[in-house]
Amino acid sequence: MKNGWAESFGLVVILVAAIDLAGCGSATNPSPVYINTAPATVAYVNGSIAAGIAGYSTDPANNGSLVRLLTLPPSPLYYGGPLATDPSGQIYVAAGDGTNHAPQILIYPPNSIGAATPSRTINVNDASWLAVDPAGRVYVCTLPAGWTTGAPMTVAVYAAGASGTATPLRTLVLRNVFPPITDIVADAAGNIYIAGYIGNGWSVAVYPPTANGPSTPARTIDFGAGTFLVYGVAVNPAGNIFVNVAFNGDNNYNNSSFIEEFAPGASGLATPINTIDLGAVSPWQIAGGGPVRLDGAGNIFTSVQLEEPTGQNVIVFYGYAPDAVGDAKPTVQIAPPNDGYNSFLALN
Repeated sequence: MKNGWAESFGLVVILVAAIDLAGCGSATNPSPVYINTAPATVAYVNGSIAAGIAGYSTDPANNGSLVRLLTLPPSPLYYGGPLATDPSGQIYVAAGDGTNHAPQILIYPPNSIGAATPSRTINVNDASWLAVDPAGRVYVCTLPAGWTTGAPMTVAVYAAGASGTATPLRTLVLRNVFPPITDIVADAAGNIYIAGYIGNGWSVAVYPPTANGPSTPARTIDFGAGTFLVYGVAVNPAGNIFVNVAFNGDNNYNNSSFIEEFAPGASGLATPINTIDLGAVSPWQIAGGGPVRLDGAGNIFTSVQLEEPTGQNVIVFYGYAPDAVGDAKPTVQIAPPNDGYNSFLALN
């Protein structure tokens, strides 16, 4: 089923049976899910506090040039945090103010630039990580107050269109997940994928759509204790899972860094079905990784933190073709100014 609005964004509109979020697990009325089938044209990353959210071209011909700048509200002083977009192109920014740090999710219309006004806001307790699924549901991951040792992290799930002081549809209390996590995404069915230090090692944990309250993962993809670090995760419509994972080398640096792709349902110490070598991109020392994001055409985007010969660390974003394997070269490279606020990534 298609309509003019959906086609204009390269979207396919389908209906899926929604999971009853009250906890009984029965199917309710079907809800629309928008699957974007178009390649991304813009990658949004954090700018400085003054600059706001920067949009860089993902067209290989433009070589990652700056094409858009979205400034956050000036009073009180706002700072941008995690980013997300939905298939229609709306931009979600987790932001706080410099006066009382009261966090909000600011939602902007597609292609917003300059001092645009958010179309709506969601008031939240905190927002350490943010995701939006193809049905428009919003997932907000919150660290324990003060990063209290042993205190649980939570993931609050908000309905599509939620605004103001909205009540979450459900709130997961994550058992045996230690701060900080490194990434969070959700698929059309409402499965939640969390990358971080889980249990006794670095893993990707998968929580089902029915998870609510104190929750343990339905499964984990494990990478061992201390040997590998997991930085980012993404999932495509077929259920394949893409992970930014690095080998923890000497002096706390990563001697090698990869995108590993796993088959749907992968669990435990699974073997990837494809690997892209991020270390083949740059001659500099890899010091860390970043999130993974997929566009509607299956292009793969991620980032690495590099230490240059001067000793300065910079974050660089790379885009790869859907069929990239091994030491394939990226189709686009984005090198934002090194202002320390470029950890998050969203595509449109």
